[in-house]
Amino acid sequence: MKLVALGDSIIKGVLFTQEESGRTHYSLADHNIADRVAAALNSEVVNLGKMGCTIEVGERILQRHLDQLGDAKYILMCYGGNDSDYEWKAIAENPETNHKPKTPLGVFEKTYARIINTIQTMGYTPLILSLPPMNAQRYFDFFTSTFNEIQKKNVLRWLNGSIETIWAGHELYNDAVKRIANATNCQLIDLTNALGDGNGYLCSDGIHPNTAGQSKIASSILKQGFVS
Repeated sequence: MKLVALGDSIIKGVLFTQEESGRTHYSLADHNIADRVAAALNSEVVNLGKMGCTIEVGERILQRHLDQLGDAKYILMCYGGNDSDYEWKAIAENPETNHKPKTPLGVFEKTYARIINTIQTMGYTPLILSLPPMNAQRYFDFFTSTFNEIQKKNVLRWLNGSIETIWAGHELYNDAVKRIANATNCQLIDLTNALGDGNGYLCSDGIHPNTAGQSKIASSILKQGFVS
């Protein structure tokens, strides 16, 4: 059996590390989520995940690699984290402007459903991951780390004075993922409940699952019984 993985840095296995010196860097896990699931199933894996991938980029990646799906049975999918994000530098510089997520919610839902339809029409079974939890405070500290105090205040003002507004936007897209899975009759892998508030499972940037988080996600996929 072959397992194909589509999605963003969560599928790719990206880790964010902050050293004691303060230096930060990204790296790839030795065994990412797809690797762990495939190893448990003794199957081949094709990982088409891409860091920073939005749903529209994901659709283009799928179209370019349709020939790699081959005899795969399951297609593991994780999108939404980047789609729900904003261009924070632009907000910091112009907080009075109307800023929209990288992918408008309606476009996200229509595109995701279209990708799923393509996969189902070809005879594959999509497995849809809900979004892992995020830590809004950690993420705010991460993306504003190079901002000056005025820029940070501008972002906070745009967020209506509450950093938790970031989390609320994240949840809008997570709810959309659940609706899409239901509307397309796909199995949903519920990571929201599996990882709880994310404590112990997230890197210091507040959004990328750490090694323990990737292991927990892989276990959740297997334990929920949608891959066999």
